[in-house]
Amino acid sequence: MEEHKSVTVQVDKTAGKIYVGGVLPNATLCLYHIRGKVIDVKQAKEEQISFDLPCAGDYVLVVTHPLSTPVVKQLAIK
Repeated sequence: MEEHKSVTVQVDKTAGKIYVGGVLPNATLCLYHIRGKVIDVKQAKEEQISFDLPCAGDYVLVVTHPLSTPVVKQLAIK
């Protein structure tokens, strides 16, 4: 199995974006509210992808790829 490079998550409140780097091309990224509601789903074409910044709260980012172990990151946006 191939592994995602060190997945990084950076929140930029000024730009209103969440930047995710180090993912495998064709990976699926799902951003969930901590209570399970799907906020956004994207397919990575490159190693970096961004999401629009949701309102303040707790979120979970799940990165999956058929040839890799899933990556789960918890985000607290204040």
